[in-house]
Amino acid sequence: MPFRDIVGHRVLLPVFSRAVANDSLPPSLILAGIDGVGKRTIAMSAAQAMNCTSPLSAARKIPVEASVSESSADQEIDACGKCQACRRIADGVYPDVHMVSPGEGDVIRIEQVRAVIEQVGYRPFEGRRRVVIIDSADQMVPPAQNALLKTLEEPPPSCQLFLVTSRPDMLLDTVRSRCPQLRFGPLSVEAIVRLLMVVSGFDEHEARAAAVSAGGSLRRAQQTGAGDFVAAREAAVELLETVSKGPDSRARLASTKILFARSGSRRTAGV
Repeated sequence: MPFRDIVGHRVLLPVFSRAVANDSLPPSLILAGIDGVGKRTIAMSAAQAMNCTSPLSAARKIPVEASVSESSADQEIDACGKCQACRRIADGVYPDVHMVSPGEGDVIRIEQVRAVIEQVGYRPFEGRRRVVIIDSADQMVPPAQNALLKTLEEPPPSCQLFLVTSRPDMLLDTVRSRCPQLRFGPLSVEAIVRLLMVVSGFDEHEARAAAVSAGGSLRRAQQTGAGDFVAAREAAVELLETVSKGPDSRARLASTKILFARSGSRRTAGV
């Protein structure tokens, strides 16, 4: 996904793009922030911008096409998103972009890290930069983190490493001391609503119900059972309206018990 199609992070993205354009991005960088705000997506966008065969620049008037993005015309450089390199990076089959993710046991093992270290020691096979993205980097076992230290200390030429994490404090001090950290804030409710409607096909009512409970995380909003959430909210409104109309305290208590029983049956039916 090109930078221009990313929603949110309007202050951070131009800085990130400018660093890519000027080749001034630190060779090893921690991308930190809560889950589901686009850290991994932005790392992939950087990989595309670094290796795109037809990159767009501010001088070429980067077009703001129909998308969910609030604004992206101020990017210094951006991937075209259409060339073969961009498409293959998006599909995960580009030889110079490596994604490392937790495997069996929901951890990243030393063998996975060693395999990547062996790859980055070589010059890029096809592109301008060899990019390694370690997703959920905090789930590297300590031996895997230690195995990475020398590469972080002396990164090979033409290599870019991104450590993506929602829990940077779980990384070893020796890892954190070798990598500048870039903090990503939560997404706004309006940004999440737009994404849910355009990307996930939510209607506006469901999207807003999920977004307000997501704490700034698109992933959390997508995982929320939006239909159940809307039904629960409507049941709560009905409860408040009915209870408030009761003639006396005992009648209001009876109404409350009935509505709670109905709400419980709804949740059971949805399991």
